[in-house]
Amino acid sequence: MSKTENNTYRVKTDGFYGELFRPAEDKYPGKALICFSGSDGGIEMTRLLADVFRSEGLTTLALAYVMEEDLPDRFVRVPIDSLEAAAKRLHDMGYEKVGLWGISKGAELSLLAGSLLPGLVNAVISVAPMSTVCQGFAKEKGISFVPESSWSFHGKEIPYSSFEMEKFPLGHILRKSIQIRDITMTDLYVPLVKNPNPDAVIKVEKITGPILLISSKMDNMWPSELAAEKIMKRLKEHDFPYLYQHLSYEYGSHLFVPMELRSTKFFKGDRGKNKEKGRKARMDSLVKTLEFVSKW
Repeated sequence: MSKTENNTYRVKTDGFYGELFRPAEDKYPGKALICFSGSDGGIEMTRLLADVFRSEGLTTLALAYVMEEDLPDRFVRVPIDSLEAAAKRLHDMGYEKVGLWGISKGAELSLLAGSLLPGLVNAVISVAPMSTVCQGFAKEKGISFVPESSWSFHGKEIPYSSFEMEKFPLGHILRKSIQIRDITMTDLYVPLVKNPNPDAVIKVEKITGPILLISSKMDNMWPSELAAEKIMKRLKEHDFPYLYQHLSYEYGSHLFVPMELRSTKFFKGDRGKNKEKGRKARMDSLVKTLEFVSKW
């Protein structure tokens, strides 16, 4: 690997926005992980996550795909091209195998990007996954739906599954969240998982490498376990030639990260009587993830 390679990257000069975290002792030579977050889309949480993987001896690129300089500020036709540029850069640096780690909206992205970048992406880890490409949205004075796809690739919109309503149902979301004492948008996404636009279902069978799905039974944000089951079924039906696995945990939440964050306490699966069990589940996922990486 080049010792003169920069550790920070920008869209205008590199085609992607990210920061490279190299371990003092590389325990997974020839392998690198690109990690990215969910609907915040930015770099802050991803940096923390990349540092966790670096501390375990794995080279990790923390990537932002929205909400940073020269990147979209809405989840509307977000270009997957930035992941393509990042994966190419890592391969050019000498890393033979490049994997993706994404959570929530980033989990949708990791599976989609893996299916569109055969050869460049050699493994996918999808945490709180989604089985279909979803409709776009914007966070402008609240949340508003946009009648376009969340993603694009080489300038073309990716087919998507539409929400059943035109406007974001804020009142319903608040009432349901208060009722179950957890943040939930499951009612929005269950129809997309159960009855997706056939053209929008992510073609996970096109991924050229192993796949690890991680979900929590206490994820009330969206139906990640149901989506994972759909993905596993599709892989089996297509006789997927690589290793594929679904880790389903009893505790934890939608924010299923292998580190401690203040925001985890907002989720039922990580607070009160579930706090310690949730933490143990999330940290176990780190062990299982590193075992997965060792088998690439």
